[in-house]
Amino acid sequence: MNATVLAAFLHLCPASSAPAGAPSATAFGADGSELRFVVNAAPGMPGCRSLALGAAQVEALQLLAPGARPTRTILLQGGDRDGRFSVSEQTLVPDGGTDTPAKPQPMSLRTNLLATMQARSYGVEERVEASLAGGRLQISCRPGSRPAGVLLTGPWTMPRLRAVLRAGFSGKGQFDWQVADAAQAARESGLDMGRIAAGGAGSARLALPAGLDRGSWRQFVIACPADGGSLRLDSLVLEPEAPAAAPRSTWIWDRSAWRERGDELLAWAARERIGELFIVVPLEEGRVQEPQALAAFVRRAGQQGVKVSAVEGDPHMVLPSQRAATAARARAYAAYNAAAEPPARLAAIQFDIEPYLLPEHVLPAARLDEEYVATLAALREAAGSMALEFVVPFWWDNRGAVLAGLARYADALTVMDYRTDPEQIQRFAVSFLDWAAAHGKRARIALEAGPLPRETQRRYQRLPDGSAGDMLLVTLEGRQLLVLLRQPLAHASAQPYQLAGTRVIDGSATTFHADKGALRALLPRLEADFGAWPGFGGIALHELR
Repeated sequence: MNATVLAAFLHLCPASSAPAGAPSATAFGADGSELRFVVNAAPGMPGCRSLALGAAQVEALQLLAPGARPTRTILLQGGDRDGRFSVSEQTLVPDGGTDTPAKPQPMSLRTNLLATMQARSYGVEERVEASLAGGRLQISCRPGSRPAGVLLTGPWTMPRLRAVLRAGFSGKGQFDWQVADAAQAARESGLDMGRIAAGGAGSARLALPAGLDRGSWRQFVIACPADGGSLRLDSLVLEPEAPAAAPRSTWIWDRSAWRERGDELLAWAARERIGELFIVVPLEEGRVQEPQALAAFVRRAGQQGVKVSAVEGDPHMVLPSQRAATAARARAYAAYNAAAEPPARLAAIQFDIEPYLLPEHVLPAARLDEEYVATLAALREAAGSMALEFVVPFWWDNRGAVLAGLARYADALTVMDYRTDPEQIQRFAVSFLDWAAAHGKRARIALEAGPLPRETQRRYQRLPDGSAGDMLLVTLEGRQLLVLLRQPLAHASAQPYQLAGTRVIDGSATTFHADKGALRALLPRLEADFGAWPGFGGIALHELR
């Protein structure tokens, strides 16, 4: 995206012959050749396909991914560059009214579940009255000889952590509790959790049975006593139990920090309660470049209770053309460990690949999962018995093929849960902690503490055909392009969009950079909750130092 001009024509040209200095956007042909969209005042250009725009003041061009389906709302995020808007991120907001069901969320911890539950009485004798309002459940049971009670349901799955259900209650009578997953609910049966003996006000600890399929949780069952009774539930809370200690970890991207100032780095790690460092280790000709220096640092770190792992990462590592070279890097670390004495060995190799950062013409989205899993397999073979860890974004929680590949080839995951709101952090972490528990792996939860650029988000809304829009969606040679305008313009061959609003994205929802004190205060709470999951590998902190 270059200088803004008063222009009338949009051209799609071979990159080699496209003029410089005009608003532009790069595209690629079916044969991989580089093309360029440009805007200028020339009606036509040799070797180019052209479209007349009219008297347009074009601010910028933004290409949509091949096959993208433009929606009614488009978000463009970026910043001003030399007085022009430069787009760093685009989002096609899904239109409403789809039939795709929302993914069930996990139960929240330490909150009153009754606030969003539904209660339904059962029993052929119709001897139960139940009401649920304001986060309180009132049950009244008359005497009877047939089973009766209340079913409690909610819009969740149950996470795979060590936990109990804590009930705050008052009333009279002995109420048996059960829990049912999908299979048991279909059979109208359940697993025993315990009994509430209500003789006044109290609190009960209800155990979650080992045979419960947490992911398909359906309901709690409260059974009325045969001789009748009453029960008022004031709270129903899922409480983590028996948290296990897990070390904090962080990335050290400056290789001189461990090679030249190792004692200073380890002293800082002790102050921050860091138990593992991910460091950049130089390689040369398929070997660790300075094995003696690395061994000395790993030994010193181990003496202070700090593990050391090597970190690697580049989006291009996912490409078939780079797979052999990437695997060779894993073999270099494995060879170092094989030759080193146990106190000098690296704990693991961590790969932070992030293939989604590659442009569509380098790696089409349709091939990403397949190529990523193939890379996992190659790295697993190359690393041998050495532990392998992979960094993934929290929004990969529904990538079934990728998660299956990670379960097969990885020893651990580090999840970039880059949010600052505690509820969001927990919500995005749970599915990966459950994944680790289900597969016998480890999962770290990573938080961001580094600076992020201040950007602006523009929200565009689609207008009726023929309207004058602040942005036009045009199609040229099968490629869809957003043309951002300084003044509204109508175009017979383009879909118009109106700028509906802007907001500043200052990074405060993503990074703790402006308040690292809040991060340090939050860590014990997160560690206490996440530590209840088998396989929790600790909190990883990015750019803490």
